[in-house]
Amino acid sequence: MDPLAVGGPVAAAIGFATALEVANAPFGSSAGGFVFKLDPSTGLRVRTAPTFGPSFAERALTAGEGKVSFGMSLGVATYDKLNKFSLEEMELARITGRTPQLTQTGFASLVLSSETLVVSTAIGATDNLDIAVSVPFVKVKMNGLSWVTNGLNQVIDRKTAEISSSGLGDVAVSAKLRVARFGEEQPDPGGIALMLITRLPTGNRENFRGLGITRVLGSALVSFGQGKLRPHGNVGFEWWEKSLSVPSDLTGRIVNARHQIQYAAGIELEAGAKVTLLFDILGRHTRGDGSVALQGLVVPPSLIAAGLNSIDLAAATEKGIRKITIVPGLKWNLKGSFVLSWNALMPVWDNGLRDYFTPVVGLDWTF
Repeated sequence: MDPLAVGGPVAAAIGFATALEVANAPFGSSAGGFVFKLDPSTGLRVRTAPTFGPSFAERALTAGEGKVSFGMSLGVATYDKLNKFSLEEMELARITGRTPQLTQTGFASLVLSSETLVVSTAIGATDNLDIAVSVPFVKVKMNGLSWVTNGLNQVIDRKTAEISSSGLGDVAVSAKLRVARFGEEQPDPGGIALMLITRLPTGNRENFRGLGITRVLGSALVSFGQGKLRPHGNVGFEWWEKSLSVPSDLTGRIVNARHQIQYAAGIELEAGAKVTLLFDILGRHTRGDGSVALQGLVVPPSLIAAGLNSIDLAAATEKGIRKITIVPGLKWNLKGSFVLSWNALMPVWDNGLRDYFTPVVGLDWTF
């Protein structure tokens, strides 16, 4: 049996992990950094917060009725690992047999990258309700080399492949409703809000630009503080309209993933009149199955009779995918109400596909 011939489950597992990672790339906060409201004690218009807001988490503050913001962000990822596998010389399959010729190992080296450009707009429908739309444009590129060695360490097969895809990702439509305020004074002391984000299946899953399903994330948001340091936190559940299925072995067994739990916590620090320093922790848990690992398969009697002793295959398992990412960054008021942001996504726990360092730059304008 050729290890490259068992590549169906392996390819499906890598494709699922890639689509899941690209489709869940953070889009950024829906509200602009500049929000002004009337201070009842002075009768003057003042900024509701001295900080410009988080980049990927959400605070409870809303923009205010009639306020409009536009934003663009670009994130570039070059992936390094898939669970415990390095993408360089990744062992895909291992077959042991009674002779060196029957003992074979399949490897692959992948160069996998993605670029996500997000164009977004948000409007304050009322003082306590923001509506936003985020449109991602995604480019995914993969170059692969696979080969097989036998028990004599001879290369007996070698193949190359290249995949490139560009186009629309999964569009997000969101609404944020502020339901509580921690006081009436200015700057805004924070409060509690509810948020609903619908991800539409506009991206192509086969080309790794989306998941091909409708997803709805409902979250509770809290933020507080009036000084230079302003904490915030989010927790939510994302509902998927159906499960995503991935073949797990050569017998037709299927594993399924469905729904996600997402959370975030962080702080905004006013480092100056025009600079906000940011630090966030983002978490995501995909429920069900999908994490890739090397697992032993049951060897059919016919193959045992042919001289095979064992078969191990890298494929999707019954373990879910969890990701925790730290995000340091800053926002800088360039001029007027233009705010430039720079952030770095760095996973500290991730058993899916990951890039050790993903830079994201963005520009927001509020009027």
